Amino acid sequence: MPRANISLDKLVFDEFASQAAQEGKTLYSFTNEWLGAAAKISAAGGNAKDVYELWRTTTVLRQLDTLVLPSDFVDELLAELYEHDKQAILRAFTNLGAGLVGILKIAATTIEEVADLAKDFTLLTPIKKFEVKKKNGSSVEITIVGAGKRIESTECSFEFLKAVLNGYGYEITSHELHVGTIKVIATRRGTV
Repeated sequence: MPRANISLDKLVFDEFASQAAQEGKTLYSFTNEWLGAAAKISAAGGNAKDVYELWRTTTVLRQLDTLVLPSDFVDELLAELYEHDKQAILRAFTNLGAGLVGILKIAATTIEEVADLAKDFTLLTPIKKFEVKKKNGSSVEITIVGAGKRIESTECSFEFLKAVLNGYGYEITSHELHVGTIKVIATRRGTV
């Protein structure tokens, strides 16, 4: 088997050596395993950023025990439930958002990091844009595109967002909803 010397940054080398030891592998076998996977991913058009984002996404999804369903099906189901008992379905989305905050905070400690995390999920959810912009020291503007294909599902997404923002210490001070889009201004509690 041919051998080659590869120069690595000391921090990368140290991390590889540490992880190899934790897995009970030689540095040689551990490095070959990871470089082999990287070569296959690169040959198929992937890159290191894609791999990291996919890993981060699957780590969060494992915590949620997620079931992926077609968005049209979910929108229809939500519309039926909304028509039958609007307050109950909105309350369910509030509870869902509040319940997920703890898991979200594992991967995203600030609301700005939630926007970065949301980008990792664009392949798995209908959300096409989740943008957080600082308005001033205590307020943010959040824009979401892809928050449902009907107003009912958009309102459910809005309730979910309110609960998540609440869990991160924010209060919505103004909002604008249209089918599939949400725009809010939120201010850190205690600064209003």
